[in-house]
Amino acid sequence: MHTVTKVFVIINLVVCLILSQYVWVSMAGNVQWREKYQNERDARHRDKASLEQAYNQLLAQRAANQQSMAQNSAEVAALNATKQALEAWKLEAEQTRDDARTAADNLKTAVEPFARISQDYNEQVVDKLQRTVGELTDRKSQVFTDRGDKLLKVAQRHNDYAMKHEDYRRIETYLFLETEELEDRLDRLARYRWLRPDLQRDLGDNGPVIFASVQWVTGNSLQINKGRRDGVELHQKFTIMRGGSTIAVVDVVEVQNETAECVIVDLVKSSVKPTAKDEALTRLFMSRATRK
Repeated sequence: MHTVTKVFVIINLVVCLILSQYVWVSMAGNVQWREKYQNERDARHRDKASLEQAYNQLLAQRAANQQSMAQNSAEVAALNATKQALEAWKLEAEQTRDDARTAADNLKTAVEPFARISQDYNEQVVDKLQRTVGELTDRKSQVFTDRGDKLLKVAQRHNDYAMKHEDYRRIETYLFLETEELEDRLDRLARYRWLRPDLQRDLGDNGPVIFASVQWVTGNSLQINKGRRDGVELHQKFTIMRGGSTIAVVDVVEVQNETAECVIVDLVKSSVKPTAKDEALTRLFMSRATRK
């Protein structure tokens, strides 16, 4: 309710109260004036309570209006400050816009001579680069295709190599076993050939006649100056001679290309041992002088 309306209502209530008092005074002479007076008094009390309530509401509304006015004043002040800031920003924006337009005009004036340069650049550089990139892309695809084909060939070659390597390893293993068996057979042949002089004498197989000389003697071993190239064989027997007489019999235990190492297996005289520069001759299986 508006403040003026509330004041008008209060004034009406006060006037009514005065008039009611006047009416009650004028009717005091009536016989039933006491009862009516009490009723009127209760009514006045009720009106008074209503008046006080309305007055309290008026005060509360006035306080709310004052608070609302204070808030509105603060909002108006804030809005005024915002308005001033916006106006300042507007001025700055207009100045910036004018500066940007000036700069754009200057830039446009400055770049006008470069239109032809840009066109020439596109024709001479960009188009050539695009063609070059296209050619390189085609070449790259071709290279990748060739690379894939070659990788496929390499994979096939690796597969073939693996199969051939497996065959080679199998053949190598077989060759190794065959070589071992051959060496074993040759070793046994050499051993039995020179361990059975009676058979060789009967068969007439004494091997080639080799003349050699002793190079050095160490303990029970010695070395002669003939080897595999001269026909010396493993476990072959040599007769060591000095002055035309036999002094010892040796057995070949290791053969090189130019030399051979031997072990003394028999001495004619225990006091006479081979020395360097003694003669060595392949042993012919014939009877020799009785050992002394």
